[in-house]
Amino acid sequence: MRRRTTFTAIMLLAFTASAADFRPYANGRFGYAVELPADFKTVLTPENGDGVGLESVDGLAKLSVWGNYLTEGGFSQESDLRRKFEADEGWKFAYEKRGASWASFSGTKGDRIIYMRQIALCDHAVGNFTLEYPATQQKRYGPVVDRMAKTLKAPEHCE
Repeated sequence: MRRRTTFTAIMLLAFTASAADFRPYANGRFGYAVELPADFKTVLTPENGDGVGLESVDGLAKLSVWGNYLTEGGFSQESDLRRKFEADEGWKFAYEKRGASWASFSGTKGDRIIYMRQIALCDHAVGNFTLEYPATQQKRYGPVVDRMAKTLKAPEHCE
């Protein structure tokens, strides 16, 4: 019995610690929500309310979270355009996965990695995040990307 209690206590502590590593963010303008790394500090809050810019405490990782309205046809075209913008900035994409209402891309530029995630929102809008970080810190930021990709959500009435 004592072994089970100890195991349960350890699992509860592990769950609590991992839950505390993220904080919820909900965007009032576009209605999307995502969990953000708790140790990232806000460095930009645009006046138009479309999202937030953050960076790691050491300043080496940059996170942008935002919403925008479609500018090029439908979701797929908008996603292609966003990927092209990043490729024009020198990013070489090695990973791409898409669904009807979501897209994910990952690539490198020099010794940096970028991960982009997009989801379709209501009213012809898109929710996005990009996380850019040093390739040497992939083990640290891989789980952050996974958590954010899973928690980036459109309002329930949009799904």
